[in-house]
Amino acid sequence: MNKYKQNAEREIDLHGYTTNETEIILNSLVIGNKYRHVQIIVDKGNNSTNGPVLPNFVRNYLNTRNIHYNQSKLEDGGEGAIEVFF
Repeated sequence: MNKYKQNAEREIDLHGYTTNETEIILNSLVIGNKYRHVQIIVDKGNNSTNGPVLPNFVRNYLNTRNIHYNQSKLEDGGEGAIEVFF
């Protein structure tokens, strides 16, 4: 069973993606305008040498475009997914 919520219209898992690849994916979501609720899995960055990168990158991307989102909790209590509402 997936430990993330399943109520979004679309789920995008960004594990292993760079910020450049992530920006391309986010741009296609915004331009495509196909979904009203998307869950973006950014993980907690435990394997990153300098700490988590994608969670901050995605939140900044959404904030600069005034896109509403909520941080989701993983079952173990950590931050790892972002619920986006278009």
